[in-house]
Amino acid sequence: MDSLLRPLLDAPPAVVYLVCALLITAETALLPGIVLPTLSALLLMGFLAERGTLHPGLALAVAVLAAVLGDQLAYLEGRRWGRRLARRVGQERWDRAEAAVARYGVPAVIAGRCLVGVRTVMPRVAGSAAMPYRRFVAGSVGAAVLWASAELLVGHLTAAVV
Repeated sequence: MDSLLRPLLDAPPAVVYLVCALLITAETALLPGIVLPTLSALLLMGFLAERGTLHPGLALAVAVLAAVLGDQLAYLEGRRWGRRLARRVGQERWDRAEAAVARYGVPAVIAGRCLVGVRTVMPRVAGSAAMPYRRFVAGSVGAAVLWASAELLVGHLTAAVV
């Protein structure tokens, strides 16, 4: 377990939900968020849900809402400042990513949520590529449900084995 999250093992449930939600949101909403331990946070939430500390349905709702919120903030950033962001990443790479979003649409958003690193950049690329907002939201919500469910389940199964 990531040392940053270790104190959460004994924290009150409200604190665990809040800290995990902030980590999950910040991972996507902030470019430096790529280094945040969101996988560990989700595994911890699943582990604590199996142990009875957290409610599984609430843990899933918190994780999904936090992921979707982070995606929305990043999408808006990409919509507004996509060209500036492209210079940081490299114009050629950014253009390839925009082309992938334009070609694959919602499946690209879903795949992006499931890949570390890409998860932080994908919403910005979708915004910069002017992906229609409704389509982006549909992909973001679907991806968040899939991603959070899978990671929480792994944490839940791990606790059942330990």
